[in-house]
Amino acid sequence: MGTKLSKAPVYFTVVQAQFNPILNLDSYLSAIQPKMRDAHFPDFQSEVFQRLILPFGGMEGGQVSPPALAPQSRYTFGDIAGRTSFTLESNSLALQTTDYDTFETFLATFLKGLGILHEALRLDFIERIGLRYLDAVLPLNNGESLSDYLVPEVLGLSGRIKGKLQHSVSETVSMVGSSQLVTRVLIREGHIGLPVELAPHAPTIDPRFTQQEASLHAIMDNDASITQREIFSLDKVTSHLNSLHEEIKKAFEATVTDHARATWA
Repeated sequence: MGTKLSKAPVYFTVVQAQFNPILNLDSYLSAIQPKMRDAHFPDFQSEVFQRLILPFGGMEGGQVSPPALAPQSRYTFGDIAGRTSFTLESNSLALQTTDYDTFETFLATFLKGLGILHEALRLDFIERIGLRYLDAVLPLNNGESLSDYLVPEVLGLSGRIKGKLQHSVSETVSMVGSSQLVTRVLIREGHIGLPVELAPHAPTIDPRFTQQEASLHAIMDNDASITQREIFSLDKVTSHLNSLHEEIKKAFEATVTDHARATWA
């Protein structure tokens, strides 16, 4: 069982599974929504957005077919507190939270939602599974700096270049078997926030991160995924997510110092 840090730096976590497209998804909502409500996700919302469709080798009159916009439905099942939600689209289910406890709890919640979906849709295959963690690194004691919390390899020249820092970014991409791990560290001034691709539909961030004074801080962004088509199986999904979590855990441990671990414990 994972141990929750008393001052854990994680402030946003998301997991997603992509599966075979269900073009008539809306016709299954009457079976899905009551069970999501029973699972304590009663805040149901739906929206239609425009998705950019890029042509693949299409030609019309000797000209390359232009990109097109196609309407896409998105359904959200949120908890009462507004801190955790499922997002369902025609080929994916995601769970995101800003109220992270332990990986075991987070995984169990996602598997519950995915099981509800499978019971209604009888999913055929899984295409991709992804797991992503964002951790906020803020010096908590007077006289401390980011170098007390992060290893030198990810600090770049943020402490060596004169002038007001705009940002410093470190990124490492690695393959572990059939999975990919992208580990980034962004150092900048200001308030804790989210990457632009996550911000529009993210739950409310815990005030202990957002109400602090704007200051120099780091965001650790660990994103692990596996892309391969497999017959749908909750056991396989569980196994893959456990493996992805282990890789993210290793990246986290390689990025932070002993002082950071002791401070957050």
